[in-house]
Amino acid sequence: MTDIAGQLIPVASALSGVALTLLGNAHLERSKWRQTQRSEQRARALESLADLLRAVTDIARTLRQTAEQIDEGRDVDVQGVSDRIDDLIGHVRRQGTVARIVGPRSTFSLITTLEGQIAPIYRLVAEVGRSGDGAALVEPARQLMKTRDAFIDHLRSVEGMSSF
Repeated sequence: MTDIAGQLIPVASALSGVALTLLGNAHLERSKWRQTQRSEQRARALESLADLLRAVTDIARTLRQTAEQIDEGRDVDVQGVSDRIDDLIGHVRRQGTVARIVGPRSTFSLITTLEGQIAPIYRLVAEVGRSGDGAALVEPARQLMKTRDAFIDHLRSVEGMSSF
């Protein structure tokens, strides 16, 4: 009996060592996978936020250019500008939704602010096209850029980057 026990103890010890090694390797692989997933999610969040801010910048730029053209007395294709603004507003809303899903919670209020600022712009462009007063487009463009800059500052801050 002692002879069998003497043979089983080293085998059991070796098997438990192999099992612990396998469990340790599985844990390390799982940790690597989680870290990769987090990195990919951060990349998606940053990409969606960059797209969102790019669209906001394009809206503000379009508003300013349209205001300048109207004030200079040039003929402005209001329907073309409205279509462009409508496309950009849709892009901001889509990217805002994506950013809320994969991005940090700390950006939610800024996204909501941007969405609130862009909501009346489509109607404003149509009204400016009828009235011929391009100055009405300058302030919304300025506010969008101001909010965009606050958004960028937030992302650059320690709080913004740590929330990823």
